[in-house]
Amino acid sequence: MTKAPASKTAAAKSGRIFIGVGGWTFEPWRGVFYPEKLTQAKELQYAASKLTSIEINGTYYGSQKPESFRKWAGEV
Repeated sequence: MTKAPASKTAAAKSGRIFIGVGGWTFEPWRGVFYPEKLTQAKELQYAASKLTSIEINGTYYGSQKPESFRKWAGEV
């Protein structure tokens, strides 16, 4: 049996990693994950540019209005 070339072996072992979080408004992330001067209003947009998925836990607290979903969609 012959060995696959190193490049093919590495490619076969590599893959994509998807990272998501359960929200985006976390005060301890400010100045750590989020840049120092980033406003809270821009946190969803910033998080969406860095992560694969963001869960919206807003329905836990109550029903969301369609306008909220449209706003969030526009930000990401």
